[in-house]
Amino acid sequence: MNVTFKLLYNGTVAMTGGQDAVGALPVDRLAATLLDEGVTKVIITTEDRARIPRALLPKSVKVLDRAVIEDALAELKATTGVTVLIHDQECAAEKRRARRRGKAQAPTTRVWINERICEGCGDCGRKSNCLSVHPVPTEFGRKTRIDQSSCNLDYSCLDGDCPAFMTIEPAGKPQRAELPALAATDVAEPARTAGAGSFGMRITGIGGTGIVTTSQVLSTAAVIDGRHARSLDQTGLAQKGGAVVSDIKITEGVVEQGAKIGRGQCDLYLACDPLVATDPKYLSAASPDRTVAVMTTTEIPTGEMVVDTAVGFPAPDAVRHAVGGATRQLVALDSGSLARQLFDDEQYANMLLVGAAYQTGLLPMPASAVEEAIALNGVAVDRNVQAFRRGRQAVADPEALHAALTDSTFPEAEPRLAAGTTELVASVTDDEGSELHRLLTVRVADLIDYQDRRYARTYVDFVKAVAVAERAAVVGSTEVTEAVARHLHKLMAYKDEYEVARLALDPVVDDQITAAFGSASRRSYRLHPPVLRAAGMKRKVSLGSWFRPILGLLRALRRVRGTRLDVFGLQHMRRIERELVDEYRESINAALGFLNEENLAEVRRLAELPDAVRGYEGVKLATVERYRADKARILLELQESADPKSAGAERGC
Repeated sequence: MNVTFKLLYNGTVAMTGGQDAVGALPVDRLAATLLDEGVTKVIITTEDRARIPRALLPKSVKVLDRAVIEDALAELKATTGVTVLIHDQECAAEKRRARRRGKAQAPTTRVWINERICEGCGDCGRKSNCLSVHPVPTEFGRKTRIDQSSCNLDYSCLDGDCPAFMTIEPAGKPQRAELPALAATDVAEPARTAGAGSFGMRITGIGGTGIVTTSQVLSTAAVIDGRHARSLDQTGLAQKGGAVVSDIKITEGVVEQGAKIGRGQCDLYLACDPLVATDPKYLSAASPDRTVAVMTTTEIPTGEMVVDTAVGFPAPDAVRHAVGGATRQLVALDSGSLARQLFDDEQYANMLLVGAAYQTGLLPMPASAVEEAIALNGVAVDRNVQAFRRGRQAVADPEALHAALTDSTFPEAEPRLAAGTTELVASVTDDEGSELHRLLTVRVADLIDYQDRRYARTYVDFVKAVAVAERAAVVGSTEVTEAVARHLHKLMAYKDEYEVARLALDPVVDDQITAAFGSASRRSYRLHPPVLRAAGMKRKVSLGSWFRPILGLLRALRRVRGTRLDVFGLQHMRRIERELVDEYRESINAALGFLNEENLAEVRRLAELPDAVRGYEGVKLATVERYRADKARILLELQESADPKSAGAERGC
């Protein structure tokens, strides 16, 4: 029998709480035991080869860096008999906890993504298998952002050809004003609605975000208040964002009962993740007559969302309806965003929700007991207490909280419009309040900076022609025109070397990095230049501040794009990118010939297809193939619906 087993060795079980694996063998003894049992070959891959005791290992066992894990698997697959790959890597959640508690030293280098350069293709998520690379919606479509508060700092997301990544060495004081501490008496006490009997609470969330800790703090607070608390934690895989559910029952005295909340028996439903909260098997504990839900609206991506651009969050209204329909009252709070604004760290989001829950009057213990329990937990006590109080303030006096946040943030600079933008936009629409006007204003200015005014004029002329054709076919409609305005810009502003240089030197990016990491922070660009790629270099190089003048030169040379002097334009990828612009215009012109009220949605879908064209190099080439296939299929469907006979002839029917 030829079979290869992959054994993940991380020293903990369940990943939530970091429980020790009872009876676990050290990795060297494990490898020796496997060979004694008749395994043909064992290979160990690891993030840190120095921690594997080479002298204690059998001589036949290889120890390789985790970067070559696929090569190791290929070697084992080609080996006759039973083979085993042992992947030794510390649990990422445990590593993060140890760093937060000062038990392990954290690397100082941080990773930053320039969202304008980013294509939102999901390749970094596939390379790193990490949930800290969050998809985020922006003016220019889906992009990727690193959640600095949950980042494991293993740098695996730097692999690949994407030039959007930078590494930062923080230094100096970040430009974020600290809010003054909120005293316990600064927030009015809520009207207490909790009765003297049994109180049931369910906390739902994902692993690695502190759900179990939140449960322990609240259970401890109940005991401090002289009550009896029973809790049950149902834990999932922290690194993979598995569901975690904690039930707490609080009573005046000892009651012999299970801790699990029964159907419809929940008084407070604390939803720390909106997707987990809507799961029917967890939501079944809620009752429309009994339960109050306190829910975060922060969108926390699943693993599938990180790597697949076609997978997104359900509509916010759908999530609210699911939870609100199962409860008598819903309190919604964007706790993740609030935690970032207040503490520059999303890890305080759960305690903000606890504060909001307390302010509903449901928790059967005083605020002093909750704050004492936070102190007993002994982790970031001051900030967690402030998070609890700010969560209370978010419910009791949201206007005061908003005012405090507004006073502590720096005003954003008004976007600069390139000369000639207003006139070009006005040639298409003079309705300054319309979405089309807004889309064009942003994108015309960008294309002028991208190349020049003449280049932007070709964009405007085409959008104008689409607008005229759409109005003639479907009175009052601008759906197709708006889609073309978005996606023709995307194709025309393809990210060649000149554009990457322009966006890399964007002052907004410098301001963002300064605000997050300090004015003296050192920044390096992680690039894979075509010359080095052609010479056989497979990985990116780190280019420090000395490289900025070269980027400046490239930015200045963008005027030669598309001319005989454009040496980069000779590349296969650049030729394809220029072809895509022409192909898109041709397909839209063809579709406009069939446009009517019945097929408006289908023509709009054709206009939106370039959204799927993402990434760099091989990643982008794969998406281009899918785009061209989908484009041909939709055009054929439009033609068939307009003239079945000619479409049938074209198909050879």
